[in-house]
Amino acid sequence: MDVRGRLQRARQRLTLPVLGRIAQAAAAAGISWELALQIPGHGQPFFAPVAAVIALGAERGRSGRQAIDIMVGVTLGILLGAGIVAVAGVGAWQLVVATGIALGLATAAGTTPLVRNQAAASAILIVALHGSGHNLAVQRLIDALIGGGIAILLARFLFPMDPLELARDEARRLRRRLADSLDVVADALERGDRSRARAGGRALDALDERKLEEALALAREITRAAPRRRHLRRRLEALGEAWLELDASVSDARAIATGALRLLGESRPSPATAEAVRAAAAAVRTIDPDEARTAAESARAAAAAVRQRDASLGASVLTHGVIAVADHSSRAAAAREEDSRLAEESRTPKERLRVFRL
Repeated sequence: MDVRGRLQRARQRLTLPVLGRIAQAAAAAGISWELALQIPGHGQPFFAPVAAVIALGAERGRSGRQAIDIMVGVTLGILLGAGIVAVAGVGAWQLVVATGIALGLATAAGTTPLVRNQAAASAILIVALHGSGHNLAVQRLIDALIGGGIAILLARFLFPMDPLELARDEARRLRRRLADSLDVVADALERGDRSRARAGGRALDALDERKLEEALALAREITRAAPRRRHLRRRLEALGEAWLELDASVSDARAIATGALRLLGESRPSPATAEAVRAAAAAVRTIDPDEARTAAESARAAAAAVRQRDASLGASVLTHGVIAVADHSSRAAAAREEDSRLAEESRTPKERLRVFRL
């Protein structure tokens, strides 16, 4: 790849949200370092900025949770390491015991990998670097509390992630890929191309709708944990209904591809089959409630026409899937209208006047 192409990809990665998260991590590192230095006799508080950056380097929306995981893991490791040093001293076998107990307890408690790793690392540091007169355990614990606390302050109180946008981004990706895959199936029906129908089916099978479910669950967690985002709970529930309908459309779309393959193996399908699938794709793709309902009605009408002409199993499977996708799209449209109503209610009189003037 040439230099221009590499620079273009670099610019695409450094979006404004990404730059904002980088700025937060950098600021958190500096603030954590300066705060830790204010503690008398604290030495070099290297772990405070490290803890802050690790926490804020989590996936979108998980920084607060990751900061808590760091503090839990460090605390567990320090307590175990200090206890083993007090009872058995330091040495190779004490290091083995500390690491094993830290990992064993954290695993048995069902903690995240970050908690387990931090517990083991902290226990190792306490045992390996122990020296008389040193307060390494206390220093590392303070560093973890400072760095993690700064990360929680930034991630959950000052600059919390927008939970609606977090789930909306995943919904956009799923909606686009689902609609594009249905269009491939529609093209295959128009051309009588069974290999293209297989390609559409493979694309549908490759869709991972669980990512949308995970994004929605994370968005709900943000509205519970971040005080500045709690007012979005009602909107999230309304949009959550729309996103769950989109999620449910994936399995019905796979039924459409299965029916198309069966039809193409029996005879040349009627033009109405491609029309029905293309209308279903349009209903999935649009987020405008009126357009989605119009496309859904077109899909139902085309599916009814197919059923009147063709009573085969392939036609039955395809039309059942088309009607199901249309129904999901209609219910999603109603949920988006409810979100619009809630968004309008939440606006201040000044904001409503500004929207009116625009």
